[in-house]
Amino acid sequence: MRISPAKNLLPVLLSALISVPVMADPAMDWVQKMSTAMRNLSYRGDFVYMHENQLESMRISHYKDANGEKERLISLNGEAREVIRDNQNLTCIWPSSRKVVVDFSRKNSFSPIFIPEDIARLEKFYEMKLLGNDRVAGMTTVVVHIDPRDQYRYGMKFWINEQNGLMMKSSLINEEGKVVEQVMFTSLELFGADEKLVVDTMPEIDESFTLVRYHSGDSSKSFAADNAWQLADAPGGFWRESVLKRKIPGTEHFVQQMVYTDGLASLSIFIERKTGLSSVGKSSMGAVNAFIRILNDYSVTAIGEVPAVTVKQLAEAVSYRQQ
Repeated sequence: MRISPAKNLLPVLLSALISVPVMADPAMDWVQKMSTAMRNLSYRGDFVYMHENQLESMRISHYKDANGEKERLISLNGEAREVIRDNQNLTCIWPSSRKVVVDFSRKNSFSPIFIPEDIARLEKFYEMKLLGNDRVAGMTTVVVHIDPRDQYRYGMKFWINEQNGLMMKSSLINEEGKVVEQVMFTSLELFGADEKLVVDTMPEIDESFTLVRYHSGDSSKSFAADNAWQLADAPGGFWRESVLKRKIPGTEHFVQQMVYTDGLASLSIFIERKTGLSSVGKSSMGAVNAFIRILNDYSVTAIGEVPAVTVKQLAEAVSYRQQ
């Protein structure tokens, strides 16, 4: 057998390498499929939400068209409440207390159904693994486990509809490996444009309701955030997603909120003038951890569904740098 010179083999090897497709991570592909489906499809369904040793039953309707997303979330047990979100507003309605609260629209801030967005960015801080198949609400699902690579985040497990990519179930898993929150659909179906009325129909609200509006709807009247408040050292992977300053209703005081996320986990830092009721130290409720410190007569609170070490580090990293 004649052996060809190495220089003749090089073009052949390069050609072979180029022609072989790079295999994508199948677990990451399923999470991306779920993220796309939950934002771009129109669906409605009922689900149960387990948190803090409580079980809530809720109904969601989600609609997507050329104008964007619109969602309606209704509580089916306990105190009646309803949340409607579109591209501009987040409207919360409490019929029993006759109150309506209107705030800026923020994804993943009003619903226990949390869907990650920047999937590729998560890979550096989470490991994604396929765990096989399971059935939820009569549907075949693909199970994906998202495991944190450090101590600053919780893990998650998703059950993804094999047919359309919708999320059928999710579990939030703390640093001890315990499930601290869970969402599970008992029914979930797609619907078309002719059923958009399900999302658009507003509940009846009369003059007996008190309106609390956290923004005027006019951007020219919004309060500029105080950029002197800085974060010196956030845990790796967390970036500032948004910052806003609002007036506390009925007072002359302001609170500034900075939202940090790594694409999956998220938390908020609230900064406001301290009062006689201001406390310091850590606290927790279910999956939510908080840490409060006093800095220059201000109360700095970091809170979110992340481990206690994360909120403590972020609260202690806040500083005030006079411009």
